[in-house]
Amino acid sequence: MIKTWQKRSPEEANLFNPAFISSLIYEFSKEFKKHKSAAAPIVFVPMMLAAILHEKTRKRLPHSTVTSLYQWLQDNEDLKIGFSDRCIGILPYSKESIMFGMCRSTLVFDNGYGIGTGEVKAHFPASFIQNTTAETKEIIDRTKFMARWLAKSGSEASIMGAWGVKP
Repeated sequence: MIKTWQKRSPEEANLFNPAFISSLIYEFSKEFKKHKSAAAPIVFVPMMLAAILHEKTRKRLPHSTVTSLYQWLQDNEDLKIGFSDRCIGILPYSKESIMFGMCRSTLVFDNGYGIGTGEVKAHFPASFIQNTTAETKEIIDRTKFMARWLAKSGSEASIMGAWGVKP
């Protein structure tokens, strides 16, 4: 169960802020559709967040989609330890952020189980990126990378299985 806003620690409130997470999901969905011509499967959202918000995983992600997801996971098996638990832990924040985005028309359901961009933009403007921390810039960059990487890496079932996550 997710804590009410007033009961969240400052760290939790900042990192899992629904506006911030919703904008990450917007960027992920936009980039995914650009590379696969389809909506991003909603099941990828908690996986993407669990990867990019976990510093150790984020720092070890490759810098090119030429790197095979499956080979990379084989070479970085230690990162899979606890990954499904992180996905489960971030699920309430994922749901909260998707609802936030839908209420503001920045996110929509697309093709039944996909998440797409809505009528209102929720991207990170250049002024925000220019004035934010290096870590936040890295999180935004890695979000877009994950979208491109997952878009080219096969079926949802194969990708989730490789990460050790069950739908």
